[in-house]
Amino acid sequence: MENDPKGVKLDRLFAAARKAELYTPEKEYGFETRLMARIRAERESQKSFLRWEWRLIPLFVSLIIFLGIWIHASESRLTIDLSALTHIGNEEVVLTAYLTGE
Repeated sequence: MENDPKGVKLDRLFAAARKAELYTPEKEYGFETRLMARIRAERESQKSFLRWEWRLIPLFVSLIIFLGIWIHASESRLTIDLSALTHIGNEEVVLTAYLTGE
């Protein structure tokens, strides 16, 4: 770690923090432990969203199934055949009426 440039920079930062006027030896006790605990807590709070996301998947799946059943149950059972309304063989008449707007 002594050859690590980031480690040297970190040691210089800690030395500069010790020289600050608000430094007391009591604050130094357990500083690294408190810092790592805070980092862990922040990481866990970020992961909690992903945990909720996975926990809500069954709810969304059941909602989709419910909506599918509801749509299937509420659709009209009476199907109207267009050829029955216009009599078989009148497709050209219906197309012409549709295209001309009559």
